[in-house]
This record gives sequence, structure tokens and C-alpha cells, in this order.
Amino acid sequence: MLIVRCARVPAALLPARLASAPIDPIEPTVLCDLAVEGSRIKAVAPAGGLGHHSPAREFDAGGSLVFPGFIDAHVHLDKTHTWHRAPNRSRTFIGALQALSDDKSHWSEADLQRRAGFALRSAWAHGTRVIRTHVDTSTQWGERSHSVMAGLRREWAGRITLQTVPLCGGNDYLTADGEKMADLALRHGASALGGYFTMSDDLPAQLDRMLAIAQERGVGVDLHVDESGNPRAECLRFVAEAVLRSSFSLPVVCGHCCSLSVQDHARAQSTIALIRAARIGIISLPDCNLYLQDRRCAAAQFPRTPLWRGITLVHDLMDAGIAVACASDNVRDAFHAFGDYNLAEVFAHSVRLAHLDARLEESVRVVTSTAAELIGEPDHGRIAPGAWARLVVFEAHRFSELLSRPRSPRLCIDAEEIHHPHTPDFAELNDR
Repeated sequence: MLIVRCARVPAALLPARLASAPIDPIEPTVLCDLAVEGSRIKAVAPAGGLGHHSPAREFDAGGSLVFPGFIDAHVHLDKTHTWHRAPNRSRTFIGALQALSDDKSHWSEADLQRRAGFALRSAWAHGTRVIRTHVDTSTQWGERSHSVMAGLRREWAGRITLQTVPLCGGNDYLTADGEKMADLALRHGASALGGYFTMSDDLPAQLDRMLAIAQERGVGVDLHVDESGNPRAECLRFVAEAVLRSSFSLPVVCGHCCSLSVQDHARAQSTIALIRAARIGIISLPDCNLYLQDRRCAAAQFPRTPLWRGITLVHDLMDAGIAVACASDNVRDAFHAFGDYNLAEVFAHSVRLAHLDARLEESVRVVTSTAAELIGEPDHGRIAPGAWARLVVFEAHRFSELLSRPRSPRLCIDAEEIHHPHTPDFAELNDR
């Protein structure tokens, strides 16, 4: 058994009985002792409340902030770390699509393993313990990508839980290829069906067919929608209507949802009501959307200051009781040139960009417990008896410190092992 003494744990991630006293909204934490036995948390008590356990090792956290292992609920491991050979020179959404389409000729099994494996090592070092990746899928070359991800899932079992979701066009679901791609992905262990959807006359039919395929196979869906600043882009609304129309009973998650924040207020609130009725979870991708959305260039390609942050209506959604998570999305590829699978940094950026400091206690859930629930991993992302013993111990003692230095060193506790993992060197990715 391992006893962790004097851990400063975010109150929102603790059992309700430990967070029942008034919580300081500026420092919403509780000083706790934790008992870890094997791979699970055995007990959580106020600091000093666990008493002496023999035989047991003890670790004094010294009042440092302690989070559960992070949950990165939306990434793209097949695209990651390709910026050096496929940069997006226009830095636009269309430019990203073209750059990565051209780069796919390099996506051999060895290339995918090298880049995605490097990403997992980085995520592991930063304290992430569950990842859901979307995988570009077609009947021509989807087999290779899903096979590589399945291999990485086996390789990382016991360290990182790796989920996969196929990514194809919405119109694919109206063809015979839709079922083939769904079955290909599920054969390799996919956790949900997915796709990217755009406004068209066929959109209701696309959604109805996709939901029918998912229902038949007993899996939920995780979709890309409305990744633009066009107020007429309302795929999210159509998804909610389709879920309600079909009485779809399995989990539904929608990522991006950017255009919701540039729509008429009454229309946006009406859509939010539909989202709530359909029990849809939302994943915001602040870093990538800040990077791509509202790129303002004149004909001569001179840059102009962006006027919009690109993120969805995070507060409105939370106020409506809708589950909202934040995630890394693309890392060092044509959709987003930066990143390192460091969810402490994603959390810090989310707090600043969406003003989540106004609800700091609740905010910690966007990369922990809410993210875990949205992708079906409720035993992760919290610090409570029975939860997986995956902990991240920061040098910071206060939220202001953590949010100011989200790249600072950290210790990790996995089961009863205390270790200090290191991020891999980017030089490993240099093409030879």
C-alpha cells in the first residue's frame, strides 16, 4: 500500500462528502491523504485522517496540487507530428486539408507507429492516462491506420487506455462503404463511430443512416461538426434533431461546434435546448480552433488581426447542464502547428480563452472527470475510492502557479509506483 500525505486535490474531483464544506472559489481544493492499494485508490480522507497503515510506504506531497491522470478525449494520432514535412503555409482550414492529403503518401505502417508512438510517450510523460484518437478512414487505406492504432493500444495497455474512432465524410454513410468502414474500425477495436459533417440537403439522411448503423452495432458516435465561423453552419442542431427523431439510445459526442458562438443568441439558445434534450456531450478544442478560426487575410495574403477566439459557447452549454470537455485535437500538423499532448497546458489555455477562471472549481473537470465520462471511462479522471490510481503531482501549490507554469515538471503515481517520466526528444522525429 502507498499512502500519499498532504495532497491538495481539486474539490470537484473528490467524493461529495469531502467537498461539502464551503470551497474557496479562488483556490477550490481540499487537503487530503490518499491510500493506494494495487491499481486502485482505496481511501481518501482529509489530511491527517487516514492514520497509520502498516506495512505501507508513504509519500509526502507537501501541499502540492494533485490531479488524477488526464483524459485527452479528442486527438488525431495519425496526423500528428507532420508539420515539418507538410506545413500549412496559408494556415487556413482548406490549406490544412490539402497539406495532409498530400502527406498521406508517407503514411506507412512504420511512419504511423513512429509518430503516434512518440505522441503517446509525450502524453504519458505529461500525465495523460486515457486518449481517444480519431483515425482517417477509407476502404482503401483505413485498414493500415486502424491496425497500427490497435497495435499501439496493446503496447500501451496498463499505461494509457487508447480509444479509436473512425473519421470519414458524412456522405460515406449513404453508400455501401459506410458500413464497410464502420465494421473495419470496429474489427480493430473502435469505441464509437465518427465522421465530419457539413451542411447539405442530404445531411438529415446522412445522420439518420449513421445513427442506424451505430445502433445496430451497439456503439455511440463521436462527430466533427461546425468547425467554422459561418453562422449558417448548424450541423450540431441537425445532430440533436436526428438523435431525438431516431430515439438513439447510445452516447453522442460532438467536437468543435465553433459556429454556435457566432449565431443569433435566440437561435443558439434554441440549439442548446435541443442538445440538452438529446443528451449530447460537447468537446471544445480551444488551441486548434484559436489557431485556425477567423484567419483574416486580404487578397495579397497580408495578415489581419482575428476578431474571434474560435471556441464554442462553453459557459452557455455548462449553464444548461451540458457536459463539456476540452482536448488537444491536432498536434504539430497542418491543422495546428504547435502542442505537445500536455493537458495541463490545454487546461491553462482553456481557462484563459474561455474565462473558465470564473468557474474555476468546475473547470478542472474539462480534462478529467467530464472528459472521462463522455468517452465511457468513468473510473478515470477523479480521486475517489475505487477509481484508478493514476495521479499527477505538480510542483505548484496554487491554481495561479499551475496556470502560470503548465509546462513545469511533475511526478506521476501509477498504481503504487512513483516516477518522473521524461518527454522524448523532438530530434527523434527528424526524417532521415
